[in-house]
Amino acid sequence: MKLRFIYPRFKKFLQEYPDLRAALSQHLVGDYSMPPSLALPILAALTPPDIEVNLTDDNIGQPIDYDEKIDCAVISCFTPQAQRAYAIADEYRRRGTRTIIGGIHPTMRPDEALEHADAVCIGEGEPVWPDVLRDLRHGKLQRKYQSTDVYDLADFPVPRRSIFSSREYTWNAHLVLTMRGCPVRCGGCPVPGKEDTAFRFRPVDAVVDDIRNMPYREFYLIEDTVMLPGKKNMKYLLSIMDRTKDLDVSIFLASTMMMVSDPEFYRKLRRGKATSIYTIFGFDRISRKLFSRDCSLEEWQQGIDLVKMIEDAGIHFFASFGIGFDDQDKSVTDRILRFSEQAGIDLAEFYIITPFPGTPLGEQFVREGRILHRNYEQWNHANVVFRPAHFTEQELLEAFFALWREFYRGKTPTKTLRSFELGSTTASPGPG
Repeated sequence: MKLRFIYPRFKKFLQEYPDLRAALSQHLVGDYSMPPSLALPILAALTPPDIEVNLTDDNIGQPIDYDEKIDCAVISCFTPQAQRAYAIADEYRRRGTRTIIGGIHPTMRPDEALEHADAVCIGEGEPVWPDVLRDLRHGKLQRKYQSTDVYDLADFPVPRRSIFSSREYTWNAHLVLTMRGCPVRCGGCPVPGKEDTAFRFRPVDAVVDDIRNMPYREFYLIEDTVMLPGKKNMKYLLSIMDRTKDLDVSIFLASTMMMVSDPEFYRKLRRGKATSIYTIFGFDRISRKLFSRDCSLEEWQQGIDLVKMIEDAGIHFFASFGIGFDDQDKSVTDRILRFSEQAGIDLAEFYIITPFPGTPLGEQFVREGRILHRNYEQWNHANVVFRPAHFTEQELLEAFFALWREFYRGKTPTKTLRSFELGSTTASPGPG
């Protein structure tokens, strides 16, 4: 049996704004390529060796051969990829090739996905993948695959990253899974709906072995939940960092502003080879308050002090600022720029909030009739796809442009990209 895995292309933040893209190209922000999400390498690792598996990364322009003789096209997508994923599935089916779609978007809109695919995987793929393979062998693919059990991360395989070539990416940081699930219902996050509300941790030995056995230096621990300030999460992360401190690696973390205010915690992360924390401002209660008009001077200073605490530990603070919230108005642009200057932030990206399916924000905007369209290609955090409360649609888009332009005015890539080891390729960032 032969499978073709497809990772569909999607538009990066700045891809459709050529003037802004050109002005910021030296910083690579908003328009770089890196290896695909872990979903397909995980399924590849769970596939028996008698089944041939190959990957096409449409996101970096690898061509799709629709006439290839395969038993199934396996497509994984999140919302900005959905439009392209559906077009790919339609073309395969037009030629008589079976297709199955999974990922966050199909999980939240399975009936929509079934308009284009023969089958859809809802939720976690690992528990149902053996059933999918069995049914493919017998030619009786079911319409929906969904596990009733929560997947034990002790059974999580080492992802088969060899299915993609690292030579074709601008940034070769490889993704490492640490945990799943979250009880915090942040407005823009689908994790509780897709992965359940209880924390599940991958065994520390498995995480460290995964990192140690890969021929790469840079790794990205992809779950921002690992940085939440609860004792269990912090102990788990520090136990990983205690094991990585003697390795020749560079580790990138993700977080929200819900982080502990403890200098020693960040010094321990740095000793464990953490070099950057990608911090999302927007949906958590702390950053929502920070850029609202009722933020107190004390709260403002606490935010600045946290950024400086992380930088003082030797960890690069990479900010991602969201705009368009109902409690923001046109003054948010100046507030974000002022906060960045006072905190000494030299690397940032900016996004327009997007009401993704399965998130509290998405559900709210559907109830209120504020969704403008479902052209998912535009649902990439760089377009206004809803009716804002305190901006016109054009005003919100102009604020997005202004933040990118003004933040990077006068900055040099020697500072903004100081924590990154960029690929040696001379090609421009990926096309999607």
